[in-house]
Order: sequence, then C-alpha cells, then structure tokens
Amino acid sequence: MKSINLVAAGLGAVAGLLSMVFAGLVGLAILWLGARAGIDTGDTITWAVLGVALFGGEFVAGYVAGRLVPPFFARMHGAVAALTVYAVVASFSLVAGSPASPLTLAGFALVAAIIGHLAGALGGRSRPDDQT
Repeated sequence: MKSINLVAAGLGAVAGLLSMVFAGLVGLAILWLGARAGIDTGDTITWAVLGVALFGGEFVAGYVAGRLVPPFFARMHGAVAALTVYAVVASFSLVAGSPASPLTLAGFALVAAIIGHLAGALGGRSRPDDQT
C-alpha cells in the first residue's frame, strides 16, 4: 500500500499558501485603489476577496500536489494538500479569536477536501509528454 508523498503534499501546501498571500495582496490593492477613488467597497467585496484567496489557495495546493505524483494518487494528494492549507488558515483564525463553531470548521474542511480532490484530479491528468 502506497503512503502519502509528504514532499508532494508539502510543496502543494506551500504553493497554495503563497498563492493565497498573492491573491490577498492583489485584493487588498484593489480595495485600496477603490477607496482612493472614492468607491464604497463595503464588506461584501472584502469577503469576496478573502473567499477567492482561500479557495484559490486550496485549488492551487491540490493542483500542484496532484501534478507531482502519479495520476492514480493525484486526488488523494490534492485533498491532503488543500486540507493542510485549510488547517493553517483555520489555526491562525482561531488563535486570532474567531468565533467559528466546530460545525462551521468541519464544513469548510469538507469544502477544502472537495476542492483539493478536484484540483488534484485536474493536475494528475495524463499529459501528452508523459512516458508512463
């Protein structure tokens, strides 16, 4: 039985966290420019930026992890990498004082696993230059 390739899952998680930081910074720059131009962004846009950063980071993590392993294991590694990204984000938010309930945390963990699973499947697709 094959175990999880920790290097692939770890590299996927790091790529996902870095993409989250990048997406968050781009989103903050857009919000800042909107505020400078006098556009009222409100809370909805802020939550949308945070959602795109989180779910985009989970997708990138799953895709990278799925790309680094054989296609048969891509889905599992994608889910593990996305769950690792979610665990880091959830840990920081809980330490910062988030009032999230355990059911909410479990629901978002399920969403992270599904996103990572699908992204890993996409990343693990056969490529024309594969010699398998």
